[in-house]
Amino acid sequence: MIRILVVDDEPQLLRALRVNLRARHYEVAVAASGTEALREAGAWHFDLVLLDLGLPDLEGVEVIHGLRGWTQIPIIVLSGRAGSMDKVEALEAGADDYVTKPFGIEELLARIKAVSRRVHVRDAALVVQVGEHTVDLVAKLEPEPARPRHLITEPGMGYRFQP
Repeated sequence: MIRILVVDDEPQLLRALRVNLRARHYEVAVAASGTEALREAGAWHFDLVLLDLGLPDLEGVEVIHGLRGWTQIPIIVLSGRAGSMDKVEALEAGADDYVTKPFGIEELLARIKAVSRRVHVRDAALVVQVGEHTVDLVAKLEPEPARPRHLITEPGMGYRFQP
């Protein structure tokens, strides 16, 4: 199931997107601020972010920069800002697509599918076979990365795999 983080400070839009996306079998989490969005994105592995530019604490472009500092997760901007410079700034910061509010849910769903297709093709190359083990370089390698059980760091040596 595709996991989407929706970031917007409008409660009605968050609710509408959550209901519509869940009805179409997406797993959805929401954030009402940039800080909350960065915290959520760091805590969970999302497949896509829908991001408003006008947030109460951080500009959406700052959130894009924050995400791009450590992940290539697809970002679709949802914004009421229709100026071409706003679009250029968001896309140059690392957004994958830009949708101007108001938008139709069918258009948004088509854009989500298009971005997901491109990422899925790219990510397919990130699955590696090592002997009898398959490693998915996109997913988290450990259930709890802070307490690894399988990939153990050996200081001065490297890593040791412990099945």
